[in-house]
Amino acid sequence: MGNGMATLSAGRVLVVDDDRTLADTLVTCLNQNGFDADAVYTAPEAIERAVNSRPDSIVMDVFLNGIDGVDAAIAICETIPGSRILLISGNDEAYKRLEKGAVRGHHFDLLMKPIQPSCLFKRLRTKDNKCCDGSNWAA
Repeated sequence: MGNGMATLSAGRVLVVDDDRTLADTLVTCLNQNGFDADAVYTAPEAIERAVNSRPDSIVMDVFLNGIDGVDAAIAICETIPGSRILLISGNDEAYKRLEKGAVRGHHFDLLMKPIQPSCLFKRLRTKDNKCCDGSNWAA
């Protein structure tokens, strides 16, 4: 930067949604607001990328083709305990899917679509949201 100061990232975020336009738009918004974001479009890609790159946070749609977002989130949590995962959905049935995770001991926060970018940024920057294992998110 021109002033010689480094820009600090608000964190690395992996966005997972099979709606490529939405995923890419969220990535653009996040990158323009201090995050280091990238997108993948399937649950298997999300699991592989999370394991390999260990993002600070994952924003994942509940309803993905094939493996759904809750199952993918559980797989990530079982591989990387304490993962910060925020599920998103525009479908009221998402709460039923979250119950499936809760029965298996995994509790996820849900943000309903349409997503207000400022709300997403705040949720990703807040330390008192819960990880999938119930612990508080670390800074």
